[in-house]
Amino acid sequence: MPDFWDFINSAGQPVLAMESYFGWHDLVTRFVGLGSYTFAVFAIGYMTARARWAGRLNADGALSIRNEQAANAALACDKILAEIRQEIDTHSDATLRLNEQLDSSDRDRICDQAKTTRNENVEFQQFLDDRCSQLKLHSKSSGGTLKKFMKSVAGHRRRASDLDVVLARFEDRDEFESAISPLRECIRDLQDHNKRLQVELDQTRKAVAQQSEQLEQAQEEARVDALTTLPNRRAFDEKIEELHSLFERGNSSYVVALLDIDHFKSFNDEHGHAVGDKVLGFVADVLRGTQRWTDHVARYGGEEFVILLPRVAGHKAKFVIDRQREKIEHAALKIGRQKLSVTVSAGVAEVLPGDTISRVLARADEALYAAKSAGRNKTCLEDGGSIVRVDQGCEIEEAMLV
Repeated sequence: MPDFWDFINSAGQPVLAMESYFGWHDLVTRFVGLGSYTFAVFAIGYMTARARWAGRLNADGALSIRNEQAANAALACDKILAEIRQEIDTHSDATLRLNEQLDSSDRDRICDQAKTTRNENVEFQQFLDDRCSQLKLHSKSSGGTLKKFMKSVAGHRRRASDLDVVLARFEDRDEFESAISPLRECIRDLQDHNKRLQVELDQTRKAVAQQSEQLEQAQEEARVDALTTLPNRRAFDEKIEELHSLFERGNSSYVVALLDIDHFKSFNDEHGHAVGDKVLGFVADVLRGTQRWTDHVARYGGEEFVILLPRVAGHKAKFVIDRQREKIEHAALKIGRQKLSVTVSAGVAEVLPGDTISRVLARADEALYAAKSAGRNKTCLEDGGSIVRVDQGCEIEEAMLV
């Protein structure tokens, strides 16, 4: 019966045979090649995911920009329509005054009024041409209602031009009598069209106002993450730019905190993506319920959240964030009869002189990486070149803050 050493020797024969066939150099080369291939696959997958996320952000940003441009166009149109309404009323009053003068027996008075009205009518036509040119710039984003109204304005502009031709006849005293009847008819036609135009103008302003309201709502929705209902990355970018601008002017400082859900992939893998979505909503609800009124909480992307804390020092902010981390840890997420434990890691960084927005975010990301490396469910502060963990001497510092 073979003894133990015989068994070990026989088990080692394939390895020795492999060594003799390939050699140790070949084995190492193959191992390194396999590692390089694995790393390349991982890197390509990571870069692809980042590119898809960046592409979605760019698409959302482009859509938001288009909505913002359309909203601004709607506001500009409403202002122009209000000006047209006022100018049409003024022109209508002028033609009515002239019509009243036609009943007078004083020819000189009628001719003087006709001359004044003609000058005003020329200015009115120039005004309509100018405002229609402005409306045309916004017609693409304001829909068919505006285009229809512009056609009606063009019709009113032609009637004003016809009025100008008749008024010119009053400069020749020999045509005075023959010009009165055409002038009355022209004024009557202009007044009738003016009434219809006023109704259409009010309808157009109402439609533009409704469109503006819808665009404002779309703009608001474009800044909200659909899954968590927190502000999204675009809203965060706008807020941090605002805070950083104040910081550069020396008005106030701010702190950035990045929070990442620990082992988030396992929730999707073990329980399904529906549960993963509930985990995201759960963390969002806790952060929303614990934030102060001055803080700005947003979904940063994927399983990451971001918090902006204005006018707070970094060493104080790390305890504010750590308390939020603890509340997430101690809260219970119930899925049916099952309770899931959810934790987050947090990285905190206070903006420093000379920091750009990307730099302070990178520093917060370095602190987040340190929190992950420390075993997760931790809060770390990037303190201008060094990483400080909250659980190192935090009892004394926290006591001083109370």
